[in-house]
Amino acid sequence: SNIMKPLKRHPALIELSREHHHALSLCVRLLRTPAESHQTELEAHFLELEPHFVEEETMFAPHWQNIPVTMRERFEAEHAKLRRMMANPEYLNEAWNKDFAVTLRDHARFEERELFPAVEPFLPEPEGI
Repeated sequence: SNIMKPLKRHPALIELSREHHHALSLCVRLLRTPAESHQTELEAHFLELEPHFVEEETMFAPHWQNIPVTMRERFEAEHAKLRRMMANPEYLNEAWNKDFAVTLRDHARFEERELFPAVEPFLPEPEGI
């Protein structure tokens, strides 16, 4: 059958991938009506994003020597940009809403398509398998 099988993710990355899908759906909504305020939804998401970033940063830290430096630089630069934007949100600014949504969307896609596959082989085997 030619049904697309979901990517077999390392167990340590499954929840992070689920959170990416949640972020991507937020970005779709922001880009659909960027002139409107999405403050309530964004504030709730900011609370989830920071621990998500910290989890990734902690998990990947031991493995950067195995990963192309350009990937690490992009990962760190985008986390920094998103943190700056979350610290100074402009909920009624259409340009800010678009920039935040596009940055977050492209960052999640980059991690799913490039960074996660690059780091996966180096993550420790899950316990009890």
